[in-house]
Amino acid sequence: MFNNLGTKLALRQAGLGNVKIPSFPANEPSKGGAAAAGGPGFANPFAGVQWNQAFSSWKTPPAPPNPVAEPPKVGARAPSSVKLKFPAIDGRPVVVIFLRYCGCPFTQKLFLHMRSLANRYTGIHFIAISHCTPDATAEWTKALGGAWNVDVVVDQSRELYAAWGLAISSWAHLLNPRNGYSQVMLGKTEGVWGQKVGEGGCRWQTGGAYAVDAKGIVQWGGPMASVDEHVVLEDGCKALGFMGKLGESRG
Repeated sequence: MFNNLGTKLALRQAGLGNVKIPSFPANEPSKGGAAAAGGPGFANPFAGVQWNQAFSSWKTPPAPPNPVAEPPKVGARAPSSVKLKFPAIDGRPVVVIFLRYCGCPFTQKLFLHMRSLANRYTGIHFIAISHCTPDATAEWTKALGGAWNVDVVVDQSRELYAAWGLAISSWAHLLNPRNGYSQVMLGKTEGVWGQKVGEGGCRWQTGGAYAVDAKGIVQWGGPMASVDEHVVLEDGCKALGFMGKLGESRG
């Protein structure tokens, strides 16, 4: 089971390429093993991992219901739909991020940073788009302490991703060796290791971030150039006129 290519790629992407998966006798308990029973030996470190769900995230997902469009450029009108309407109904400018998938450590860092900015820049409407299932998305946000002032929109069909030019990534984008190193360093230096892969999540989905003004015009952003790209959301806030003191606007 653990010798297939998908498993090796998954472990390598998680920075665990040198880990040897232990084998356990069929009659040994799946959680804890001998150690859990108080005997000698070690507990199975992978006992709580949902392998089927984790590996399914490596599969190429079905195509979205609409073709993938060109990413909107700065100065262009933002794509608008029932799920994500522009200009925004509340009249505020918007910073929106498209999550790679719930459970990705880089996505977790970006979401937590957006949540912090949403508390400080109340004049901006912050939105996060997820393509995981509603239950998985809710579970993920709850594990992170809640969404706070960020609105979370579920786009399981990925029609919004397609409308904003966010396609399925390439092998070079997803499996760049730097991604594994960056993931380990993110965990060691910032304590962000990510969560379990959310149901419906696909690692191949490209993420992105955009800033849209109150008139519905894109002022900043685009698709993520790499899995581990450091997206500076403050630049999006500045593009909308929020700069200087926190919460202070040019206009």
